[in-house]
This record gives sequence, structure tokens and C-alpha cells, in this order.
Amino acid sequence: MTIILDLERTIKALANCKRLAIIKYLKKQGSSSVYDIAEAIDMKQQATSKHLRILEREGLLTRRKRGLLVFYRVTIPHQKEIRSIINVLYSFA
Repeated sequence: MTIILDLERTIKALANCKRLAIIKYLKKQGSSSVYDIAEAIDMKQQATSKHLRILEREGLLTRRKRGLLVFYRVTIPHQKEIRSIINVLYSFA
């Protein structure tokens, strides 16, 4: 049952256009600072930080501090299971 609850939380965290844009950007860049992410997705830094915290809390991102800057990287757990669920959902559309 734990994996189902984990998947539910992961999917809920990803069910937001801005958070998906962050994930997409980071998958492409590898690692990036809050400032660069905010600029790339055309969002204020404060709002970007809020979305980054949500994604990090759900284990979708890891962060690393370098001096005054914080860098984020994608680390999506259960990626295979999430893809399977998305494929099933698309089949109903």
C-alpha cells in the first residue's frame, strides 16, 4: 500500500503546469539555480521557490547549496510506475 500512497503524492505534486515546467527544464539542464529556473519558466523567484519546495518535499528533486546559491536536480522515484499510470490514463482520453 505504501507504493500506492507514494505514487499518489508524486502524481499530485506533478499535477501542476508550473511544476511540470520546472521538471522539464531540469531534466534538460541537469542542475540549475532557483534564479535560473525562475527566469527560464518566466516566474517570480518566490513562487518558483514555493514550487521547488513542494517537488523536493515529495522526493522529486534534490538540492545542493553552493555558497549563497541553491541548485536543484531531478530525482523522480518510481519513474517506471508513473509512466505506466500515465499511459493508462492516456488510453482513456
